[in-house]
Amino acid sequence: MKRLPVKRDEPPARPITFRAAEDLGPFELAQLWCDRTAWPIDERTQYDELSELAVMSALAAWLRRWQPVAIHSAILAGARPEAVAGALGDSPQATYHCWHKWASRQRSFIVREAPGISAVEYDLITQRFAASGTEVHAS
Repeated sequence: MKRLPVKRDEPPARPITFRAAEDLGPFELAQLWCDRTAWPIDERTQYDELSELAVMSALAAWLRRWQPVAIHSAILAGARPEAVAGALGDSPQATYHCWHKWASRQRSFIVREAPGISAVEYDLITQRFAASGTEVHAS
């Protein structure tokens, strides 16, 4: 059965800019991205293309921001740095760098007189990376 072309004079309710897509939040973006019925296959308009690009770009940005948190949690749960790097799809050095950039900021982020991550956690994860042969920064 052939689908009839859809003519749209008004942009769809889906976001067409990165900023608008990012405002939806990560979970709504993920749901929208995986809902293949939300994206026309035939007769795509510029709005369809812009919306898909905006949603995928905003979702990717959210996920990149969460990667260091997932690295942190995986190491604390007992995963080896090499396994974490494998899950990330990068080298142990790049994995450490991703985590370290975030962790350094978290050590300075004080909420209710406590840092975002404790010195104990920071040192433990740094030691685990160092023990795996990864070059680490001095604390």
